[in-house]
Amino acid sequence: MKKEALVSVLKIGTAVILIAALIFVVIYQNRDKTLGNRIDIFKADGDSARGIEGYSLGRTMPFEDKALLVTTNTMLLLDSKGKGETKDVSLSAPAVCVSGRYILTYNDGGRLVSLYKGDKEVYQLRPDKDAISAVVNEQGYAAVAYQVEGGETQIVVYNGEGTAFYSWTLGSGQFVSMDLSADNTHLVISSLSDDPGKMLGEISIIRLDSEEKKASASVEDEMYFKVHIGRDYSVLALGSKQLDAYNADGTLRWSLPYNGKTIRNADISDPDMAVLCYTAADSGLVGNSTEVEVVNRLGEITASTRFDGLCECLSVNGENFAASAGKKIFIYDQKCGLRHELSSTSIIKGLSLYRDGKTVFVLSGTGGSVIS
Repeated sequence: MKKEALVSVLKIGTAVILIAALIFVVIYQNRDKTLGNRIDIFKADGDSARGIEGYSLGRTMPFEDKALLVTTNTMLLLDSKGKGETKDVSLSAPAVCVSGRYILTYNDGGRLVSLYKGDKEVYQLRPDKDAISAVVNEQGYAAVAYQVEGGETQIVVYNGEGTAFYSWTLGSGQFVSMDLSADNTHLVISSLSDDPGKMLGEISIIRLDSEEKKASASVEDEMYFKVHIGRDYSVLALGSKQLDAYNADGTLRWSLPYNGKTIRNADISDPDMAVLCYTAADSGLVGNSTEVEVVNRLGEITASTRFDGLCECLSVNGENFAASAGKKIFIYDQKCGLRHELSSTSIIKGLSLYRDGKTVFVLSGTGGSVIS
């Protein structure tokens, strides 16, 4: 072999080795894009620095720049480094809602309601009736729905000190959901009519300085299982067949039908966008998958995407949202651009997206972890 040919072969061989080495380095440096950096906060077997009981019944959601976890005996606020303080609670069936700097916890079907401002308890209520639903607004005002005798639902509104100042009874029909306006003046209630022979979803908009409804609306063969009242007292209502928007006077502003798709998860709490997750129409034929739509306040679909697996958990934080399917976590921006794809070691049962848009807190069968 000529000297020049030998040199050429050596150069090619060296180049191949260098390219292979570079590929290995790139793969190694980006290995956490899918697998994620993982910080174990607690484990199911209790073999960790932080022991938390009842986590499998826990509820988790974003709170300011942290992730909030409420279990049967613990309230935990975790930063994205996995650090945080615990507070003792006692909730056999933990439920929680947040707004602004306030956290409202209650025993679902029980008789304990507590309001926190951050991790500081403001008040604790021990009502003589079972709480079945509750909401809090950014002023720390809360509305709690109680089950009373005869199957009726009584809704009591409390100020920021825990003093009741309004009570309204749903005399007929079945209570479903509610929301409280940011200025403490309006309450919206979703219910099902008890008219025999038909299902009628109803919306009631109530002024808290009046004993009567301000407005109402209804739609046949529908149930609104989430409602959100805006600053102009308009109402966004998430139904089983469609997403509807009502004006403050109860007239329909717009309606977005799901066109036969099955809604799996949704968040309508953001002032600028709603996120809807459906079972894809072709699921079961080519494998299960989820379709995602972002909807603005005009009822327009501004972005959409799909991912493999069925969406079990959804968490919205600012302009980003995270969805989980099995052990996978997909983080998107408001245009449905995929920002990150992460993995958990076991099936995800609870999910909170941090404000940074790239880190999540997950609850799974093995415990709780921060993944980024």
